[in-house]
Order: sequence, then C-alpha cells, then structure tokens
Amino acid sequence: MQIQLATQKNLPEIMEVIEDGRAFLKRQGLPQWQNGYGPSEAQMAEDIANQFCFIAILKGKIVAVASLIRGVDPVYSEITGAWSYEDEIGYIAIHRVAVSRDFTKQGIARQFLTALIKVAQEQGYKDIRIDTYPDNKPMIKTIEALGFFYCGQVHFPIPAGGRNAYQLVLA
Repeated sequence: MQIQLATQKNLPEIMEVIEDGRAFLKRQGLPQWQNGYGPSEAQMAEDIANQFCFIAILKGKIVAVASLIRGVDPVYSEITGAWSYEDEIGYIAIHRVAVSRDFTKQGIARQFLTALIKVAQEQGYKDIRIDTYPDNKPMIKTIEALGFFYCGQVHFPIPAGGRNAYQLVLA
C-alpha cells in the first residue's frame, strides 16, 4: 500500500471513498456523517489545498482517505475529561477517516492509520489525537489496537456531535 498526499485530481475518487464511509456508518445505525454532516467536497478540497489530506493507494485505486490536521482544534479544547500530554509544538489530529467499501475488513484502516502515525512522527509530533462516535465499535477497536487511549468526550456543534476522544503519545 502506498501512502501519499492527495491532489485536487484525486478529489472525485476521495469523495467516493467518503461516501462509502458514510454508507458504512449508516449500515451500523450510527448518526455519524449522516443528514448532511460529515466531510463535504469543499472540506476535502480545502484539506488537499492545505496538504492535510492523505490517501492510501492499492492496486492503482484509492482505498482509504484521512486528514492530518495541524493546529488547535477548538472542539478538542473543550474536552470533558483530560488530555494526558501537551507537547510544546502542539498536537496533530487525524480526522475524516474512510475506507473504500471494496476494501473493508481487510486491515486497511489499521495499516493506513499506522502509516499516518509515522507521517506525524516524521513531522515532529509526539501528541496525536483522534475521535469517533461512541458506538463506532470497529473504529474504536482499530484506534485502541494502535495504542491510542481514551481521554474523554468532545462535542462537535452538530446533532449527535458527542465523540470519544483518544490520544497517542509517542516517545
């Protein structure tokens, strides 16, 4: 699997993967990314322009997408609980993770997130944060398997905006 920054020409295929993720969440009965909420084409285009958006390519096809967002996330500043570590250079957050429907249940999310953790580390980050809907069991399992630990709840200003917040602190 090849990991690289996305370009604007990747946007149509990225949105297909995002829609696969949205459909997967809906099949689980989760409100995350539903009813017009979740990653939009404009948001993904902005992530690409800011060099935040990464893609995983396998057999010439984009199989996963996520954004590594640098800087303070206002939602993460209002945690019910506590982050265990604050680094002087700040943290990086992994957002908007989705896997193509053709590649689910093959360990792609775990491999991709492992690669993104390495990218974050190469960029000098020791503090990596991620969140997910409290009932998104597959994502929670993946996050915890990668060594992230639960720190509390954050709340996005949208319906059903409560999320479990996790942190990974690298040595």
